[in-house]
Amino acid sequence: MLIIGESINGTIPKVGQAIEERNEPFLRDLARTQYECGAQMLDVNAGIAGGNEVENLPWLVELVQKEVPLPLMLDSANPDALEAALRVYRHETPAILNSISGEEEKWQRLFPVLLRNPCGVVVLCMDDQGIPKSVEGRVAIARHLFDRLAKAAVSPERIYFDPLVLAVSVDAEAPLLTLRAIEALRSEFPHSHTICGASNVSMGLPGRKLINRTFLTMALMAGLDTLFIDVRDQALLSSIYAARVLLNQDPYCLEYLKAYRAKKILV
Repeated sequence: MLIIGESINGTIPKVGQAIEERNEPFLRDLARTQYECGAQMLDVNAGIAGGNEVENLPWLVELVQKEVPLPLMLDSANPDALEAALRVYRHETPAILNSISGEEEKWQRLFPVLLRNPCGVVVLCMDDQGIPKSVEGRVAIARHLFDRLAKAAVSPERIYFDPLVLAVSVDAEAPLLTLRAIEALRSEFPHSHTICGASNVSMGLPGRKLINRTFLTMALMAGLDTLFIDVRDQALLSSIYAARVLLNQDPYCLEYLKAYRAKKILV
């Protein structure tokens, strides 16, 4: 399982302001806090309204790399920004690019970046018609994109399928559909990974953190192996540690016990 901290994201107002103002102490502290909370990789998104992402993303990558010894997910739809960030990326573990999809224009922009760099890649299960309303539709897109990546010698292990989850407040079937899609993707592509931005599921509802952590434990049961989360949420991480014990993903409960002794488990 891979835990990715989601919080260095320019679309979050305080983070966006810090990027715009080059507030290094704030951003270093945010990186360090996520590392100390248990993140194994950090997402880095420098997208701010009116900002120069080609300058901001590599600056942010260098800042985070100096603060924490973690690999990074480079989160941008701008190929020039991604290339600039990759030129300053230094970790021995390849970065993950977030993301490509079956949307042809997006594919044509970002696929060349992947060809030139041996990175992982998040693959969204959507295309120019949008997000399919069936498991079969999302898996069909995954299959098509998997074949295109395979022809370009992108190994299955570098692929992170995101089946996408919509807000349950808008579509009551959305979470169940996503869970079934995770199961189907894990079955058809056993050497690839599954990732999901779980916080989308609770949009528009009160008590969002409760819904998010409940959905995530269900997703782990379905086969989710890459978590894109706010690692500062202690209750969420506690649920993950407990779920892994019950799913026999934590031999002898060692990680759970280690976290409990370190007072990271909220009971």
